[in-house]
Amino acid sequence: MLKKKYVSPLYGMILLLAVVISTGCTSLLAASGGLQKRMEVNVIFDSGTILQDHTYYIDGPLNDPVAIIALSNEYQLQSELWSKRELTSEELSKMVFLMRIDEVGLCTTHGGVLTAPDGKDIGVWFSKKDTTTIREPMPGVVEIFPFIYAGASACARQELRDSL
Repeated sequence: MLKKKYVSPLYGMILLLAVVISTGCTSLLAASGGLQKRMEVNVIFDSGTILQDHTYYIDGPLNDPVAIIALSNEYQLQSELWSKRELTSEELSKMVFLMRIDEVGLCTTHGGVLTAPDGKDIGVWFSKKDTTTIREPMPGVVEIFPFIYAGASACARQELRDSL
């Protein structure tokens, strides 16, 4: 008489978890760019300098933007999140000022460089939120995902406190 072997549900769950992890790692290994903080970019935004050959976009309303980006005209932005804006120096200075007056403790705004998946600098950014993913689905076209706070940053902790 042949005995059927009993397969533990735990074995199936472990196999399923291994498949999910390996699939997830594949997407994590896909090339993506992001944000790099740079002090000199703070100066550009604080001075209201409008960069030539760049197109400006904001996330959020004009009187309370979450983030401002200036993307090199060598790239086309593929996104419904970002609103294209023709800004004057005065308008940019006002938006930066409004973003800075909300600073609390160590939760401050930063500026930096937008980096394509290949590591090339493609523009600049300014925000309290300092993490995102940038993808280039085809040459010259980029997707810039919503900015978020880095995991345990002072701003992430402040946002959590404010939501309680």
